[in-house]
Amino acid sequence: MIGEVSGLCACDVVRYRRWWGNIHSMGYVKAFFLGFCSVFFAGNLLAQVQVPDVFIHTESRPFTAVVVERATQRLWVYAKDNDGFFYERHSFPCSTGEVAGDKRLEGDRKTPGGVYFFLTEHEERFLAPIYGTGAFPIDYPNFMDQREGRTGNAIWLHGTNKALRPMDSNGCVALENHNLDAMKRDIRLLRTPMIIVEKLGFQGEYPQEKTVENLKKLIHGWKNALRSESYHAYLAAYSADFLPDIAWWSDWLILRSEFEAENIDLMFEIKDLDLFRTGDRVTGIFDFMVRAGESSKNLGTRLLYMEPDAYGNMRIVGDPWLAPPESLLPAGKPLMAGLNTFSREWNAEDRITRMVDDWLEAWSSQEIEPYGAFYAEGFRSQGRNRRAWLRYKEGLNRQYDYIRVKREGPLDIRMRGAGRAEVRFVQNYESSGFATRGRKRLDLIREDGRWKIYREIWEG
Repeated sequence: MIGEVSGLCACDVVRYRRWWGNIHSMGYVKAFFLGFCSVFFAGNLLAQVQVPDVFIHTESRPFTAVVVERATQRLWVYAKDNDGFFYERHSFPCSTGEVAGDKRLEGDRKTPGGVYFFLTEHEERFLAPIYGTGAFPIDYPNFMDQREGRTGNAIWLHGTNKALRPMDSNGCVALENHNLDAMKRDIRLLRTPMIIVEKLGFQGEYPQEKTVENLKKLIHGWKNALRSESYHAYLAAYSADFLPDIAWWSDWLILRSEFEAENIDLMFEIKDLDLFRTGDRVTGIFDFMVRAGESSKNLGTRLLYMEPDAYGNMRIVGDPWLAPPESLLPAGKPLMAGLNTFSREWNAEDRITRMVDDWLEAWSSQEIEPYGAFYAEGFRSQGRNRRAWLRYKEGLNRQYDYIRVKREGPLDIRMRGAGRAEVRFVQNYESSGFATRGRKRLDLIREDGRWKIYREIWEG
């Protein structure tokens, strides 16, 4: 946490000490000259390390953010150094909409206010000369703009081939070409925000730990509620004024039960969480991950918009996907589309290996119920159906004092189309009355979300 020390915030003091340590080893003349310069340019030095009040919490690396102040027609690019300190990488004059205020309607020649993200880049060769050396469209109108009835489109950050004048655009943010070129490398599409405010403020304390703690509690509580049986805990994170789409909840419970049937716990993770504030609204951006065992998948970049309720508690008022993977876009339900893709990609051979080992363990336990759960309804072997097979095995369990069944070496697994597999391995069988070793073949089928045996063949 940054505290106040002799009028300077703690990060200023740290930087000043580093600077002083560097010049201490120099000669006194050089030290005096640099000391004089530091006093003369102190205002500029300190301005570079003040933290704008739009930043609440940042985890993404490398971190960059574009901040536009309409009142002064100024654009800054902020970044973080290796020690986690903010610094001002660029400061340029800019031009926003001809008409003051937040954009509301198409053609009102205003620049929107809020937190936006760069979606793509247009190169100079594809642009009309008015856009200069390049353009970066942002996501206006975003989810919240559309909820609030704001209209219009094609709001870009771009260059210009004419003289830059204040408030001279149709709503875009324009820069001189050489300045746009200087900052292009600082823009990470679908991650770097462009935060547009009327007047930029600064904070004396960063991070504001209590604020960050409360927001993280809300966000992680929302994420963890996905693992509950009821959607009521999930909805508790939302504002009473916003009802999210939960038509996918029953599909999610079915998918989760399929993993649980194989003792696999599906976990959600939030990676690279950044939080920004404009007015009373907080915008969170993060990569939404799903994990099962050692396998994981990035489901896409998610946004959460949060505002205080009537009691001052932050609640979610919007939850769009900024960038679901392109393969998931046609599905219309990115979360379930991503989870279904993850389920299909989940290593089938690992699942089959665990299933065979668990089946051998259940066989050795001589408990017929867990053993029988590994057999498909349509199972047949040695002229017996599933019911007759289990009755036969139950008789052997009573006949022998013990049964120990193991496999030797790896499984030979061959996929035979969707939901079918063939497994061969060396089986070592030993009981109180009989022992043998040889090749076993299992034909497997997916049934009720699990791999089950529908043929069992002793190949000798």
